[in-house]
Amino acid sequence: MNLDLSYQAAEEVMRKNASSFYAAFKKIEHAKFLDIAAIYAFCRYADDLADTESQSEARRLQLLNLLEEDVKSLYMGSNQSDNYKKYGWWLAVENAVRLRKIPLDALLEQIDGQKSDFNFKEIDDKSDLILYCKKVAGTVGLMLAPMLKGEKADERYESICEDLGIAMQITNILRDVGEDLRNRNRIYLPKSLMKKYGVTKEELENLSVVPNSFNKGYSFFKPSLKVSDRIVRLWEEIALLSDYYYDKFYSHLYMFDSDALFPVTAAAVFYQAILDEVRKNHYDCFTQRSYTSAKRKSELLKIVLRRVEDVKNNIKKY
Repeated sequence: MNLDLSYQAAEEVMRKNASSFYAAFKKIEHAKFLDIAAIYAFCRYADDLADTESQSEARRLQLLNLLEEDVKSLYMGSNQSDNYKKYGWWLAVENAVRLRKIPLDALLEQIDGQKSDFNFKEIDDKSDLILYCKKVAGTVGLMLAPMLKGEKADERYESICEDLGIAMQITNILRDVGEDLRNRNRIYLPKSLMKKYGVTKEELENLSVVPNSFNKGYSFFKPSLKVSDRIVRLWEEIALLSDYYYDKFYSHLYMFDSDALFPVTAAAVFYQAILDEVRKNHYDCFTQRSYTSAKRKSELLKIVLRRVEDVKNNIKKY
């Protein structure tokens, strides 16, 4: 497979799995977009290995170890990356990593974050939560940073990209409490906060049970879910942490290149809105997955455009 076809394969992975992000980032400079697609394909593959049930845990861990070897080989100036050349997107990843100087640590930490799910250790406190989110999502921001960087970026720029990944991952955790329990028997809510609000794993497990009819798609049989005030307060404290990282990101939008400004802002605003959707669903993050609808995104577009316009009008001040 030649390089052009490899980039096409990476682009198709992004188009199929992240249609909203694909549409937004498609508008930036084409060469940068292709490298973003390549990095997305890499991250999608690593994430799928950690989550899929189609292969044994031992096999998935073996594949992540092979991926780690091949990533390291890219920085050794060797041609040892043979394990993954059977994947159409791999040549594009190789090219993007070398051309954009994607930091090695970011790729390796992404893999390490996925590996941590095989030997899952419960999240003790907020610091543990942030560390986990840095590994599995903050690293994505670091990998994409070279393609999004603007002239006003300073030494804080990479950490700002990392902050957006952390914010989004916390949003994922707050959206998928029930799904994580049902499918993986995992709770990403910090134990210290659960203890603070008197919330037990058994309580969360009971809320996460769905009727057989609901599993088959007959959602009209779903009973109304009563989420306790204790769980709501726990959820909201973690949501505040997510908002903190979103706000840090918004306050540094001027560091992004002009063609990247709209897509990164839209990605943040649309994703943060998932938290409000959970609230509208009476905090049912146990039996349903909240999302930002196309109609809601259309409404939020005004906020996105206003933030972008404010940055462009004030760029000389930074």
